[in-house]
Amino acid sequence: MTAHDIVGGVVWGHMMVLMAALIYAVFELCYALTGQRRHFQTRRRVGYSVCASVLLLPLVLPLIMATPYAVPINATDAVVAQYLKGNISISAIEMNSIVEFRSSWVKDIASGQSLIGQAILAIFLAAMVMRIGYLALNYNRIRRAIAGGVVIRETKRLKVIAASGISVPFSTRGPWRHYVVLPKEMMNDRAAVSMALGHELQHVRQGDVTAEVLMSLMSLIYVLNPGYWYMAGRVRKLGELACDRAYLARHLLDAHSYALRLLSVAKSSRKQARQPSAFGVALTGRPMFWRGRKSMMMSRILEIAYDVDRPARETKWVGLALSACLSVAIVGAATSLSKPADWSHERIMLSTVVNLERINQLNTLAQRSW
Repeated sequence: MTAHDIVGGVVWGHMMVLMAALIYAVFELCYALTGQRRHFQTRRRVGYSVCASVLLLPLVLPLIMATPYAVPINATDAVVAQYLKGNISISAIEMNSIVEFRSSWVKDIASGQSLIGQAILAIFLAAMVMRIGYLALNYNRIRRAIAGGVVIRETKRLKVIAASGISVPFSTRGPWRHYVVLPKEMMNDRAAVSMALGHELQHVRQGDVTAEVLMSLMSLIYVLNPGYWYMAGRVRKLGELACDRAYLARHLLDAHSYALRLLSVAKSSRKQARQPSAFGVALTGRPMFWRGRKSMMMSRILEIAYDVDRPARETKWVGLALSACLSVAIVGAATSLSKPADWSHERIMLSTVVNLERINQLNTLAQRSW
């Protein structure tokens, strides 16, 4: 595998994430406009299906591109076909530059010869190194909390640990086992421990902990991709809102007491100098992008209050159907943006016109020189 192949794969992956984020943003907008904004579980399932579709694209797309069905939906060939019909009034060389735009960028970055390519590569590597350091710091905090804590309960797939040095309960996971880590200071309050444990176990049941670990690892590659941060922020917030609703639906605690305990934990989290903020799901949630942790907690409290007055009803099959539709849309859009393995008739014709145009330019220059 050459440097050109690696850079091309990374660029393609970033394009697919941006495309998936755009599709998911349109879905979120449509859901809000139709008055279904408070269907958190449905929106969360769709968000996770979009993320899973992007992850599986490298495995699925080569199989689809090998079929004859991929040829008619290729967006590049469709644009070139419109140009050959005379519906786009630019020169053949300009059209070829547009078609080969991604390939030329990949070549510049992989070769490292252009100043812009060198700057992009340097910024990307610097951001990745900083992200590696951030994740390593958080991994070390989690490892020390688990290793230095006291095991309260242990099963084959779960460990509940009381640790010092943290102020907010959180859940994380390893290769084979989940962990729920509680502050030692909280152990004197049985009701708070019960609430925190129930909340974090709900995150485990929902799959939010596994998703958080995967998103933390994916951030190494997509650290500069706004589409990744948009989707990660949305599914994290929806996971917290869905978890609050699911916990309260079990009637283990009334909504007022639950909200007060959340606010109490959030207040104590101001002292969290060594609190892990990656590879785990904290009781107070992750800060909302550009708006901070306070805004996330305010959203959760407001939604809890809305649920008391106007409970939302969700149907599971709706989320499954929408997830399937968006997954198909993402695969179809990725297929249309992918370069075919063989040269199509349209690309051959464009290449011929480009060569003729260049020959004409050379002949014109030769005539002017006399």
